[in-house]
Amino acid sequence: MAKVRIWTPESDTDSKVVQTLANKISRFHNIDISISTATKSAYNTAARVEGGLHKAVTTYLKQDDLVIFLLDHDGIQSQSQRKNEVNSHINKISEVVRQIPNAMLLYMCQELEAWLLIDCLGICCYFKKDYDETIRQDSNWIKFAQKYQLGKTDLIVEVERGGKNAKEYLVNFSRKIITKINPKLKPKDIDKNEYAENIADRVAEFININTETLKRNDSLKKFADCLCEIAQTSEEKPQ
Repeated sequence: MAKVRIWTPESDTDSKVVQTLANKISRFHNIDISISTATKSAYNTAARVEGGLHKAVTTYLKQDDLVIFLLDHDGIQSQSQRKNEVNSHINKISEVVRQIPNAMLLYMCQELEAWLLIDCLGICCYFKKDYDETIRQDSNWIKFAQKYQLGKTDLIVEVERGGKNAKEYLVNFSRKIITKINPKLKPKDIDKNEYAENIADRVAEFININTETLKRNDSLKKFADCLCEIAQTSEEKPQ
C-alpha cells in the first residue's frame, strides 16, 4: 500500500478537507493508498529552524512514500508577491522539494474553495442537511445547482489583490442556498449560516468525486493523478 503524507502549512482545516477529498479520490479510482496529514503547527516549528523543514520531510519519508505540500494559488499578483518574500511558504518549500525527490509542491487553484466548488449540488446537500440520495434526485435542486455550477472552477481568478475569488463565490452561493431553503430568513440569520472556512471540512464530506467533477479543476485533477501514480508505483515495487 502506498503511503502519502499531505502537508497544508496554511491551515489545519485545509488538511482535513484535502484528506477527505483524497480518500474520496482513492475510492473512486479504487487505489490502495493510505493518506496521512501534517499540521500547520508542525510546519511552523520545522520552518523556523535552519534545515528544519528538510529534516522533517526526511523523517516523514522513512515511513511515507511521498510528501505532498499543498498551497493556495489565489491569484497572479498574490502569488508573485509571495515569491518575492524570502521566508514565504513557496520559497521555503520549493527549496526542500528541489533537494528531496519524493517531496513535491502542488497548488490548489484558485484556493481550496475552488476544489469544493466542483460539485455545487454537493454543497447544496450540506446546507440542506439532507441525504445525497434525496437532493441529488430532486430536479428542482439539480437545476438550481446547475445554474451556479462553473465549468472550470480554477478560472475564478483574482484579477487584482482583494478582488473576487473562489471563497467569495462560495460564500455568495451559500447565501443563495440558505435563502432558497428558507426565503423568510432575515439577513442577519443568513450571515450566521453562510459558508466560512471553519466548516470547509464538513462541506467536503458531501462533495462527489467522479470523472466529471475532477475535470472541473485542473489542480485537483493533477492531485488525483499524483495519488494514482504513487499507488501504481507502489504496486510495481518488488515485495
